[in-house]
Amino acid sequence: VMFLAVGCKSSSPSTSPPAGSSTSAAAPVAAATACPSEATDLAKTKFIAHAALGFGAFHRYIYKPYRAGTFRSGAHGRLLAFIKAGLAALFVEHEIRQAGAAAQNSPALCKLILTPLRTVSETVQAAVTKLKGGDASGISTVQNAVTKAESGAASQGAAIVENQTAPLR
Repeated sequence: VMFLAVGCKSSSPSTSPPAGSSTSAAAPVAAATACPSEATDLAKTKFIAHAALGFGAFHRYIYKPYRAGTFRSGAHGRLLAFIKAGLAALFVEHEIRQAGAAAQNSPALCKLILTPLRTVSETVQAAVTKLKGGDASGISTVQNAVTKAESGAASQGAAIVENQTAPLR
């Protein structure tokens, strides 16, 4: 299980586990100690792009099928929906990590958005675990975490806009 373990840039060594090691749900996430005083090139733009891709994939392949009842036993297209949701969850995790890395390079985003991004990452993993057992209740928790992250980003001038007109395939 992988969790988003990013903090703001720090001069102290990281407390996150080395690459390739496993992380449990009870393991602490790396603590943020200091944010940069100046933003690096395109930090906010990169954050918005990665967050929009990740949140859009969540809404399209996980949240919308959940609201439509596609994950229920006996639903038409259930197996395909589960496959798409699993792949989307991997993509969401990747994009959230990339958005977190970009947010680390922006003073305003670093202070405000990293904790909500960690929450999104953790709730996505928990929801996938529940879905494997047939329980789709974790998806609402992810939606709440995404909404909180989106509103936090918007308050810093980094509004995340998803393409709602793209057709589902």
